Amino acid sequence: MAMKESWFHHSDCTTQQADELLAQYRRRGVLAKRSLNPDYITWIVSARLPESNHPPRADRRWRNRMWG
Repeated sequence: MAMKESWFHHSDCTTQQADELLAQYRRRGVLAKRSLNPDYITWIVSARLPESNHPPRADRRWRNRMWG
């Protein structure tokens, strides 16, 4: 069974940031699009990413043993 996917948006990106995000997403095989904001200066980058029902697990490196 495939995971549920939804659109994630990066707003107010410069042209360089938008190009870098698109390149990274396409390298990973993720469907990504960019669209121009109404201010005609910044971009919105949208990517179709998998969604999970469970929150991500905390990294044990940052957990202090004294706090339990």
